[in-house]
Amino acid sequence: SNSSSPLFQVLGSSGKLYTCYSSCHFCTCPAFGFSVLQKNESLLCKHILAVYLSQAMGACQELSVSEEQLTNILLAEEEDEG
Repeated sequence: SNSSSPLFQVLGSSGKLYTCYSSCHFCTCPAFGFSVLQKNESLLCKHILAVYLSQAMGACQELSVSEEQLTNILLAEEEDEG
């Protein structure tokens, strides 16, 4: 389906890939979960900021992924947290 929301993979400083959903303003990194969701200290993490900046500068590489590929990407990320 083409109704999927745009998501971005951002390489974190630790070398880990995080997935950002700019449409619903969500990132899979620990900092987002902690400072944004739990403590309400900030509105975004640096990964979401990077997405907005790269979009503004036209520096994003756009890739079309199928639902299945998307699921695999997210499952791989979950396992990595393990």
